Amino acid sequence: MDLRPAQPSDLPDIARLHEANWRRDYVDFLPAVALGAALHADMAGVWGVDALNVRRVFVARQGDALLGFAATLGEDPQGGTFLDSMHVAPSARAQGIGRALMSAVAVLAVPGPLSLEVLCANTDARRIYRRWGGQEGAEFDDEILGYIVPAVTVRWDDTVRLVDRLSGCAP
Repeated sequence: MDLRPAQPSDLPDIARLHEANWRRDYVDFLPAVALGAALHADMAGVWGVDALNVRRVFVARQGDALLGFAATLGEDPQGGTFLDSMHVAPSARAQGIGRALMSAVAVLAVPGPLSLEVLCANTDARRIYRRWGGQEGAEFDDEILGYIVPAVTVRWDDTVRLVDRLSGCAP
């Protein structure tokens, strides 16, 4: 696996993976109409030519295949690094790809805090983030493609400890 900062040539693959994961993973939370043309248009805007000017993005690739990506988007409202997106291809899950991507983001965030937002119904991701030591905040209403969905913020105040935990050096 090659883990590196994204390049402009990675953007089409990132957009495809992001869109495909939302179509598969959000089918129970969003209406089908939102996961069609509206989602495609949104992803085209997010991952357009300026994407790497406003986001710090890491990709995990094996040959020509994109295994996953993680993208930060500035600071969270309470300070620190905000992880805007992290997606792993279904065929690459449970192989340490998410852990490697999260580690790259956590190193970037040191010494400040790191946070992300996750849908309440995304129980698999929430379980992983708790295992990595993330602390969930109160539930709130988030808006995705014009629809309200319950979400929580997950936060790591000690990113050095997070890096250690992801590398297996801390419980």
